[in-house]
Amino acid sequence: MIPDKPAQKRTVCRKLRIERSAICFFKYLFEAYEGIAVLETLDPKAAQVALHVAPGCEDTVSGILADLSKQYLIEPVEEAGQWLDPDKRRQG
Repeated sequence: MIPDKPAQKRTVCRKLRIERSAICFFKYLFEAYEGIAVLETLDPKAAQVALHVAPGCEDTVSGILADLSKQYLIEPVEEAGQWLDPDKRRQG
């Protein structure tokens, strides 16, 4: 009998619109929290970014975003608070 493989956890993606002038700051901030998320700029003119969040780090990233939203404009591009499957993020 072959043992069941543990379910592989996948990175989740959250698309946001943030202040254009803050894109670089957000990118370096999430890089400083090694391993929790990677920020990808989708459209620099529209200030659209995608956060690729490591499995199990969704609450931490949500907390960071909540704190940042006190100083910066942060708007979800998808439905409010929805964590997205990375395969769905580029559908158009």
